[in-house]
Amino acid sequence: MLNMKKYYLTLLSSSSDLATLLGQNGEILSAYPEEVTKFPLVVYEDSNQRDVAFSDNLPQGTAASVRIHIFTKVLTDYPTTSAIGNVIHNLFRGDFWTCTANTEIDDVDDSVKHRIMDFTREFYSF
Repeated sequence: MLNMKKYYLTLLSSSSDLATLLGQNGEILSAYPEEVTKFPLVVYEDSNQRDVAFSDNLPQGTAASVRIHIFTKVLTDYPTTSAIGNVIHNLFRGDFWTCTANTEIDDVDDSVKHRIMDFTREFYSF
């Protein structure tokens, strides 16, 4: 299996556009925190990995799925979840991922916006 958490972090942290939007206060985490207290925040979760493309009963590839959470405040000096989501969408699409979900969900706190994005991709080792 691939070390996908490292892969996601490398992909996300390589974007200067994302770094600009997150600013000095923003953060990228590999695990969902118990409470979101830092904004803007990007959380990536390795949601699924499975073997694909079998030959002689051995997998020739890996199908990976990742869930991205974006949190931001509804204040003029914070980027929108859409702006951050567009950068992440372009970043993953440029790396041959398929976006399977992209939705803004209602948060308990009206001053916080939360977007969830899901991506999938297959990796082959032929």
